[in-house]
Amino acid sequence: MESKREQESYQREGVKQVAMETTVEDVVIVGAGIAGLATAVALKRAGIEALVLERSEGLRATGAALTLYPNAWRSALDALGISQKLATRYPPTLKGHVIYLDTGEVQEVSRPITNEVPVGPRCLHRKALLEALADELTIHSVRFSSKISAIDTQQHEGSSLAIVHWENGTIIKTKVLI
Repeated sequence: MESKREQESYQREGVKQVAMETTVEDVVIVGAGIAGLATAVALKRAGIEALVLERSEGLRATGAALTLYPNAWRSALDALGISQKLATRYPPTLKGHVIYLDTGEVQEVSRPITNEVPVGPRCLHRKALLEALADELTIHSVRFSSKISAIDTQQHEGSSLAIVHWENGTIIKTKVLI
């Protein structure tokens, strides 16, 4: 299902949006953080295009890093098709340390190597994950500087539509709002 656009004026990263007419989208996702982009990528892999609206002027790298354990890496990142892009840059951590706060004791924790393949959690930069997810989407799938002023609903042909109002006067009607 393709979205219907009456007028579009889109530019990426750092450029303010200009006012637009009302548009209709099948799926709109609010927020281009990890959850929003991962949802858009998963929907795309299922054949459903979504529009992601992000308030900031570009991908935000708030937060330094995150750690994913092997089952999260396999289950989530493989399913989204991005694990191979990140695997060479972020190998498994083979050794870590646990510090007991009450005693100050430090214990070293080693990770196993199974079939000559390291197994363990991977620490990766949040921005690298965001960029890998964004790279899976078309440039028109994410709209930056999308400042939402209100969201309401409207009845249409026996079902509800979400109406997303932007501060600049743009209105997006959508069947699904995430």
